[in-house]
Amino acid sequence: MNKDFLLNAYGQCYDSEAGPWNLSVQNKYLEYMFAKFFEENFFVAEKTCICNVGIGAGYWDRYLSYRLKGGTLTSIDIDEIACRQLRECLVNEKNPNKVIVIHSDVMSVDGFDDQFDIVTMVGSTRMESGRYITIMEKVFSLLKKGGSLYYQTLDEKESQEDMASVCEKNNMRIDNYLLDQNYGFKAQYWKITKSVR
Repeated sequence: MNKDFLLNAYGQCYDSEAGPWNLSVQNKYLEYMFAKFFEENFFVAEKTCICNVGIGAGYWDRYLSYRLKGGTLTSIDIDEIACRQLRECLVNEKNPNKVIVIHSDVMSVDGFDDQFDIVTMVGSTRMESGRYITIMEKVFSLLKKGGSLYYQTLDEKESQEDMASVCEKNNMRIDNYLLDQNYGFKAQYWKITKSVR
């Protein structure tokens, strides 16, 4: 474990540029809503396998790791620094759960089709990828039949109708949807389930 790396990464989260946002009421509210929607819509059973696409600062991955009950979390991100930061944090925090961190573009990840009970993609991952349809289809492919995707976005351009169309074409069902416009954001939350047929 490289403590200097961790201190630098932590410092960047709370420096004069990122700090005001990361400590703001708006950001704390979004973090709360991420967890609230998950808790109200997803059941983590014994040995549940979860995949998170897009690590970012790693907060969400660490939250998911502590929801595991003997299962596994696989975290995937194209950013090498985000992957290293999560790995180092897990070691530093002595996280006892099984977390696999993969540095890769999710579109290039093979061998995981039909493997996960729950897949999550929250925040700006889809928007930053620029591949709105193909990245959703890839994420859908990671789910077991009957498995569910937790998708959250702040992208103003995304619509409930567009998501319904993508789901219908890919044998997916929208089980729950929440539009939350507190604090001036268009935050959308979905639970989407893969058909067992």
